[in-house]
Amino acid sequence: MEIFLPAGFEPNLRRAPKSSPARARKLSVEVDGAQYPVLRRWATGFATTVEGVPKLEGVVRLYDGTRYLHQCFITGCESVENQQVFTFKRAAEIAAQ
Repeated sequence: MEIFLPAGFEPNLRRAPKSSPARARKLSVEVDGAQYPVLRRWATGFATTVEGVPKLEGVVRLYDGTRYLHQCFITGCESVENQQVFTFKRAAEIAAQ
C-alpha cells in the first residue's frame, strides 16, 4: 500500500517558531450595555480590576472578544488586592450556531 503525501511535505522537519505570541484572550463582561475587561476566569467565577468596574450584581454576560460565552448569575463579590473577584451560581453555556 502506498501513502500519498501533499507536495512539499517532508517528514522530520521542525516547524518554524511562531514570530508572535499566541492570541491573547480578550475576555469581558457586559452589564446593561457596558463592557468591562476580565483579567481571569475559572469555573465558578472571574476577576476584574477594582478601578472603573462597578460592583456587579444579578445576571451578566461573559464574552471572549465578540464571541458570547456564558450568561452568569453573580452571587458574591470581594476585593482581593487590586482585583474584584466575582463568584456566580450558574453559567448557561450558549450552543454554537
